[in-house]
Amino acid sequence: MRILLVNHEFTITGASTVLFRLALHLQGQAHEVSVLPANPQDGPMKARYEAQGIPVSNTADLHQFDLAICNGICTAGLVLRVAPVLPTIWFVHEAEIALNLILKNPDWIRGFALSRAVVYQTSYQHEVLGSFTFNQDRTKFHIIPNGIEVALECLARDKVAPKRHAFRAVQAGTMEPRKRPGDFIRAVKASGLDMEAVLCGKYFHIDDDALEIIKADPEKYRVLEGLSDAELLAWVESADMYCQASGSETQGIAAYEAALLSRPMLLSDLPCYRGVFRHGHNCLMYPPGSIRLLAHAMRVLASDPELRTTLGQAARVSAGRFTHARFFHGFDAVIGSVVQA
Repeated sequence: MRILLVNHEFTITGASTVLFRLALHLQGQAHEVSVLPANPQDGPMKARYEAQGIPVSNTADLHQFDLAICNGICTAGLVLRVAPVLPTIWFVHEAEIALNLILKNPDWIRGFALSRAVVYQTSYQHEVLGSFTFNQDRTKFHIIPNGIEVALECLARDKVAPKRHAFRAVQAGTMEPRKRPGDFIRAVKASGLDMEAVLCGKYFHIDDDALEIIKADPEKYRVLEGLSDAELLAWVESADMYCQASGSETQGIAAYEAALLSRPMLLSDLPCYRGVFRHGHNCLMYPPGSIRLLAHAMRVLASDPELRTTLGQAARVSAGRFTHARFFHGFDAVIGSVVQA
């Protein structure tokens, strides 16, 4: 088949990385894959597509394709244009963000009706967006968790600096308000531990108070941008504890990667983790935004190496069932149902 992938952006994010993996899978099945960016601004993901011989163009003759896969809620404008012409799968990666954007752009609701299928990663997304889709055919909605795998032999461990303190805490992902990097920084300070804090990912925004903490003790806090996947995961592996302080996640791929590296995790208690990560079983959880409880959880992990090991091993087992093969099998089934409809 000739498949058009509509990509929201070429920044390296969880959503853009998952679409790229799907593109390689489809290409490996002898499909002709092309990319149409909703946002034409260049980014590192564009070069990855081009390196694999996948054409990227800012225009597309829709009649030359058999299927479209639109990636993310922000491709809604193109869903409205593409879906009346092509069988379309809307691959939605957002929950609360999607809710807020749809409330500001109510015309996007039509995208759910026009799409042949809608793919979520968790049932929580279905709950959040249900008021926009309650009158739609239930069979068009599919829950396919992203596949997450870590190749231990590919980690760039030589790029990781030695620890400068007794403990190291790492948080990975874009630095933006939704990920609450400031909470992580404040909790490290409030913990009173001899611990360095490492933030890995693309920088968008950290609140002023947290930036002041970093500036006051730059030797204790590292902000690392531009890391390769192998470097980022090596930093995560080097952590004595991994933190994901987010106020909102859809699946939370970075947490799964940390789990696969057997890191003891501190996670904000979010609905997306239901059925996978559980407080006291394979992580420690705290209410989003509670810096006091996050700092306390840091002290608990720092004081108990056996607990760190137990939680890390349990997390690896829990995350290990979310394989690429499972994801591809689910998505292939959706594609088959759409093109045969």
